[in-house]
Amino acid sequence: MQIIRNLIGTILLLLLANLIYGQQANVVDSLWIRVKPSYDSVSKFHRKVFGENYRKEYAMATKVPVLRMSQLHGGLMATEKGGGNQSRSLRLVDKNGAEWVLRSVEKYPEVLLPPSFRNTVAKDIIKDNMVSQHPFSALVVAELAAAVGVPHSTPVIGWVVADPNLGEFSSDFANSLCLLELREPLGNSDNTEKMYVKLNNDNDILFDANLYLKAKALDVLIGDWDRHEDQWRWKQLKGKQGTVYVPIPRDRDQVFFRSDGLIQKLAQSSWLLPMMQGYERDIKDINWFLWEGRELNSRFFANMSEQEWNATIEGFCSEITDQVLERSLMKLPISNSQLQYGFLEQLKRRRKALPEMMTKYYHFYHKIIDIEVTNKDEKIEVSDTGNKALYVKVTKAKQGNAIIFDKVFDPGLTKEIRIYTHNGNDSLLINNKTSPVKIRIIGGEGNKLYQIEQSHRAILLYGKTTNATYKGAAIRKLTKSLADDSANVAYVAKDLYKRKFTFLNAGYNPDDGLLLGMSYRIKHPGFRKSPYRDSQTFSFLHSFATSAFKFNYKGQWNKLLGNLDFLIDAEANAPSNTQNFFGFGNQTKFDDSVDGISYYRTRFDRYHFDPSLSYQNDKIAVKFGPSLSYYRYNVDDNLGRFITNSELLHSNDSLTIAKDKVYAGLTTDLIFDSRDNSILPKTGALLELKLQGHKGLNRYAESFAQLNIDFSFYQKIGPSGNLTIAERIGGGITAGRPAFFQSQFLGGQGNLSGFRQYRFAGKHIVYNNLEIRLRLGNFVNYIIPGEIGLLGLYDVGRVWVPNEKSNSLHQGFGGGFYFAPASLTVLRVMASHSNEGWYPYVSLGFRY
Repeated sequence: MQIIRNLIGTILLLLLANLIYGQQANVVDSLWIRVKPSYDSVSKFHRKVFGENYRKEYAMATKVPVLRMSQLHGGLMATEKGGGNQSRSLRLVDKNGAEWVLRSVEKYPEVLLPPSFRNTVAKDIIKDNMVSQHPFSALVVAELAAAVGVPHSTPVIGWVVADPNLGEFSSDFANSLCLLELREPLGNSDNTEKMYVKLNNDNDILFDANLYLKAKALDVLIGDWDRHEDQWRWKQLKGKQGTVYVPIPRDRDQVFFRSDGLIQKLAQSSWLLPMMQGYERDIKDINWFLWEGRELNSRFFANMSEQEWNATIEGFCSEITDQVLERSLMKLPISNSQLQYGFLEQLKRRRKALPEMMTKYYHFYHKIIDIEVTNKDEKIEVSDTGNKALYVKVTKAKQGNAIIFDKVFDPGLTKEIRIYTHNGNDSLLINNKTSPVKIRIIGGEGNKLYQIEQSHRAILLYGKTTNATYKGAAIRKLTKSLADDSANVAYVAKDLYKRKFTFLNAGYNPDDGLLLGMSYRIKHPGFRKSPYRDSQTFSFLHSFATSAFKFNYKGQWNKLLGNLDFLIDAEANAPSNTQNFFGFGNQTKFDDSVDGISYYRTRFDRYHFDPSLSYQNDKIAVKFGPSLSYYRYNVDDNLGRFITNSELLHSNDSLTIAKDKVYAGLTTDLIFDSRDNSILPKTGALLELKLQGHKGLNRYAESFAQLNIDFSFYQKIGPSGNLTIAERIGGGITAGRPAFFQSQFLGGQGNLSGFRQYRFAGKHIVYNNLEIRLRLGNFVNYIIPGEIGLLGLYDVGRVWVPNEKSNSLHQGFGGGFYFAPASLTVLRVMASHSNEGWYPYVSLGFRY
């Protein structure tokens, strides 16, 4: 019996062992997956327009580890969803209480779009753009970061299988490719906002700028351009010099970012996304590449000398050896190994170019320096050196005057220094006889002592009205801008980036035909000049029907004189400028049987230059300034045209049409705008008033003055607001003797639709425009969303001239439709009729 029992027990053990072995054999530790094959199922044209990038890598079979939450790190338990924008993320905790983050490799960028765009082609375009991100590139970072001493996590990318530890989040993360990493690899740390607060409140806490510079150099090396403030954690460590913050970069989604499509290359102009410079080529502009995180750079690079900067970069490059690069690329999945050689060569090129690029960035970012002291008490000393350099030293007011900041600034490199004293009881001593570097002082709460003994130039102070003491032999050099508004002493990081825009100008009307042109605009930033310090716009427009050209320059300098902006508007309507002229009067004839409209087209060149000062707030804008203009008639271009019949013109200059004329004058504009929306107004009013006077400067130019007023008001009808009444009343009066081209004109879509432009010319004018705008609905289309509606209009008006007896009112009516894509602008297609026929119009924006 005993033998039988032993035999049975042995058999049972063998069966159990076999069962267990079989179960374990079915538990795989890796598998082959394709991340998103659909990215590679596009046409050649699609690849050309939107880029090839990493389509093959998303489509190829790749071997990845299997991630079971209950079997990782003693068991990871899901706690809450993360707050990521484009990735789905999940927080988990291990048995020791450490937090982990699980993020989907697939991105969902449609959340970045306005709601009206999320079911359109824009969603597919931005989704397809995710092929710019390599699905496994985050794996290479840990090896590189470790080589240069930058804190880092060591992520793993694998296939998440269903697991009880995923809990309620299983449906979002099970059976998907995800990245798993420690949320805080150095333990508890602070986000950027908390770090700012602690640094501002305690001058005993330091910041490791050298390590931060290494982290930025690593960003450049691997092409990770998306390094904004939320992409960092900050850890306080104890060191020989005290407590110091060290940086911990995170969220490495943009490593090896590529952008080889036509759309992406267009997007990388400086008016859109110039920081997105792809890894398939060398960095074109290091300054824009480091755009993200510019406030961090502004705060923490100020105290580094160029020598220290270059030494740090050289040390970084020496630590990133070929062997380190090769080891880092071995972290990519084996199926991607064929890519490693291309990455290796690019990494070597970037490493070689890094010292020159980072030196260029140092020179760029040191043009203006932000120096922040803390909310504790500090002493600030500013003095010149023998070579016109500026020396700035900040010490603690207590604790033995320990040095916090200590640096000499070369005026050949640094043009301006901004010192933010924040809220401590601070003293500032300036003894600068020779250095041309501009100094701005931004105060704050706490008692301030400003002692100015010598100053090469004016010092600009922004502070409170009552908490400062002023002394010193050169105190007159202090220009004060005092206000108790917190905005007057707030910290605003410097902005050194100018923006460039190029855009198309286009339109159509019966007189000019097709209009095409281009505009180029450049905007420069400035200290507390929002949204920019100055804007310069250069434009040209060409009429294909008349062969006329128009060139225009507009310049604007915000808050140049206190709250006043300075504007320049200069225009050249030349060569071949064309303007209709049918004579002076309310009943002039249009005989289109003789050469049609060409007979009434007058050729002349006109130039004007209008500088002005402007003030504006939320509802009111006022502009005032001088005006200079020049008129030149083209004799040969006008042979056989109506303008040569002086007896039919009835204008003040009928006998001197061919003579050059020069004018100088003054112009004032007033605008009151209470509309609820400037693009699609439903309620409110708009008042526009223009008063101008001009004196003739040569014998053929006569003096005159004009006043023009337009008043528009808008009212939606009914609770739905789909119907809007838009009414405009306008008019103008003239004193003196204007030339024909300076008349009050009526005609065209501007104020009298159904007629040619400039159809009636007079000394005085009045008109009324009525529009009914019916919104049909919000048009949500796959291509582009927007509001679509119908338009109906009725225009009426007339002009007056001396000694003419006329009671005629000229009337036009018509209709059409409008489309407002995403409420960004309005495309208007109209046709209007009068006793002179039908005329079509296509333009951007409502008339008023």
